[in-house]
Amino acid sequence: MFDYLKNFFKSYFYEEEQFAALFLIVIVGLSLYFLGSAISPILIGILIAYLLNGLMNFFKNKGLKNNLCFYLTFSIFIFAYTLIFLTLPLISGQIGSLLNELPAIVAFIESLFNDLIATYPDYFTTEQIEEIFANSASFIPSIAEQFLQQLNAGFSTIMSALINIILIPILVFFFLKDKKVMLGYLTFFLPEKRVLLSKIWSDLNTQLFGYVRGKALEMIIVGSVTSIVFWMLGVNYSLILGILVGLSVLIPLFGAILVTIPVIAIGLFQWGLDIQFLIFIICYFVIQILDGNILFPVLMGNEVNLHPVLIILAILVFGGIWGFWGLLLAVPIATLIRAVYKVWPKKEISI
Repeated sequence: MFDYLKNFFKSYFYEEEQFAALFLIVIVGLSLYFLGSAISPILIGILIAYLLNGLMNFFKNKGLKNNLCFYLTFSIFIFAYTLIFLTLPLISGQIGSLLNELPAIVAFIESLFNDLIATYPDYFTTEQIEEIFANSASFIPSIAEQFLQQLNAGFSTIMSALINIILIPILVFFFLKDKKVMLGYLTFFLPEKRVLLSKIWSDLNTQLFGYVRGKALEMIIVGSVTSIVFWMLGVNYSLILGILVGLSVLIPLFGAILVTIPVIAIGLFQWGLDIQFLIFIICYFVIQILDGNILFPVLMGNEVNLHPVLIILAILVFGGIWGFWGLLLAVPIATLIRAVYKVWPKKEISI
């Protein structure tokens, strides 16, 4: 065992740069784990600036000057940022109404299933359905309690939210404007020889930017189309459902399955087993089919070259560690691990 570990470290850690890369990965990982909530505005600002940098490069490729590219890009961001906050009162109102109606929705779905049991007694038993809905209903009080706690959290929470609202655009402004200066601060602590780190970043940047850009566009398109279609059909909480369907694309494979449950439940509560409910469900699945077979391949292509089994494994592992945020970050983290594995040098040890 000792010889194996000795040969392993001799094979994979034989230069200063490899130890520097390992140290940097460990420091970043520990910082995200222990300080993630405290530095979340900085992380959000970096992510937004990272995406907007691609837009700046697009304008530069069109022949525009650097300053014009910067101000044009930042103006687009401020417009989108303002638009999001203008819709927050409507979103908040729909969330409150939906939380108040959740017990009634659960009771209606339970009654509907009981009617189906009476019609088809060979498929399900009354005890099974009662157990399922008892478990489901137990989550409703906790959800409502958390929602009310957020509303009544007090002055400190309100001030914290206001600080983040103001701070994020400022951070994005400087991350975009002074990108070279910020990168200079980062590289100051790195060794002069950075071939390995450059290879890791190059591979990660190619894969990750394509993934984040594609997912952001997919989320916006799917969420907007779903909200508009549901609104035209007269669906209750169309905006909330559209946001949920849009966010579901960020969780590969499992997102569509998870979001289908509330979509069907709200549709059943509004229309029952009516023809309008059938039209609603058909429209929803048409959106999902178009997204999976047309929009996703067009936007993503081969940007993230990860096997589906590895994606599932990453979702299970990081979702188990960090919950919801782990589900969202599973693919980017797996992409980082793949980039490190792909370019990390190995020296053959003669025995």
